[in-house]
This record gives sequence, C-alpha cells and structure tokens, in this order.
Amino acid sequence: MSLNIFNTLPFWSIYLLIMMIILLSVRGGIVFAKSKKKTVLNEDGSTINTMVGAILGLLAFILAFTFNLSSSRFDARKHLFLEEVNSIETSWLRAGLVEQPFSKELQNALVKYVEIRIQLVKNPQSVLEVIDKSQEIQKTIWSLIKEMNDKKIGDPLINSLLIDAINDMFDDQTKREAVGLIDHIPNLIWIALFSLIIISMFAVGYLHGKSEGVNWVMVLALALSFAVIIIIIVELDSPNGLIRINNQILFEMYDRINIK
Repeated sequence: MSLNIFNTLPFWSIYLLIMMIILLSVRGGIVFAKSKKKTVLNEDGSTINTMVGAILGLLAFILAFTFNLSSSRFDARKHLFLEEVNSIETSWLRAGLVEQPFSKELQNALVKYVEIRIQLVKNPQSVLEVIDKSQEIQKTIWSLIKEMNDKKIGDPLINSLLIDAINDMFDDQTKREAVGLIDHIPNLIWIALFSLIIISMFAVGYLHGKSEGVNWVMVLALALSFAVIIIIIVELDSPNGLIRINNQILFEMYDRINIK
C-alpha cells in the first residue's frame, strides 16, 4: 500500500504542521531582511516585489495543479464506487436466474460481500481486513460458478451473463484498491509544493521585513488561508479523510438485496 506522511497523521496535527511551516518561513524572511538592512542601504524595491510576485505565481500554479490531482482522484473513487454498487446488484439479480441451490448460495455470498463494505464505511481503518474478507468471498463465489459450469447445470446463456457480471464486480474491487490505496499524489509533488511554500513565505517575510512594521494579523490570515487549501487537498487525496463519498446508495442497495 502506498502511503505518504499525511495518511498517518491526524487532521489537527497536519493543520498545525502547515501553520508552523508557513509562520516560521515568514519569520525567517523577516529576520533575514532586518539583518540585511544594516549592511545593504540601497536595494531596488520594485525588483524585490517583482521576484516575490513571480514566486507566489509559481506557488499558485503548483497549488492548482495539486488540487486538480486530488480532485480527480476523489472523482475517480466516487465513479468506481458507483460502478461497484451497480455491478454487485446486477450480479445478485442474475444469480437469481440460475438453478437452485446455486442461486441461493450465490445471492447469500453477495449479501455478505455488501455487508463487509458496510463494515468499511463504519470503520474505515479496517480496509485491509475488508479486502481479505472480500477475496475469500470472491473465491467462494467463483468456486460455485465453476462447479455449476463443470456439472453443466442451468442455461449456458444465463450462466454466461452471470459470469460477465461477476467478473465486472471483481474488476471493480481491483480498481478501487488501486485508486484508493495505491494511487495517491506522489511524494515528489508534496516535496515540491512544500519547498515552494517555504521559499515563497520566506520571500513574503523578506518583503515585510524591508518595511518599517510587520502586520502579523495579515501574516496569520495568509498562513490560515494556505493551510485551509492544503488541508482540502490532503483530505480529497485520502479515501479515509474528512471529505468522503456519500455511501447512501450502498445502504439502499443492501436493503433491496437483503431479503430474508
């Protein structure tokens, strides 16, 4: 499983870490500017403003790029979730068309398949356990289908339709694992983003340090603004973050197929 540091830290600690990085960078720029005042008397202010503006422009670009990456991953997770819900219900409906006792056994296995996904919704940290259980149920389902085909039980056309639906369902889980657990924003992009944040906030601090006074209220507002944006990016990138997919359709599907 691919992890970055943000997958292992709680929300509040990430926020504090970002705030600390930004404020320390600004403070460093201010201290550096104050120390240079004693040695450099004539410095072109317009040139400094232009360079700081260029650095902030680069930061805005990489922030937008990173936000787009995290947003696209969130959309992909949502799309695959809907696809899996549809493929599970299709499999359950087609399982009802095959001969008994295979029909009942397959449908019961598919109900359990949904139940462990509901377990994941209630306890996101159990993802590895849910994957293991899913794979066990997949083996059970496939062994039933294989037995049914080996014994030539039922209509071959209906059996073929069921196999197609089951294959789609298995593929959807594999895709969800890839997008949810493996395919995150690369660490190199995080390093580039935070490097630019440090450099740009240092430059902002340097610009403030060249003036007579520092408006710490505005500096704090700047830090809070950047921290909020980065937190949104982090939460969109994480499948277990504060921004999650609406799972109502899964519960509705479970109510439809869980017929006692």
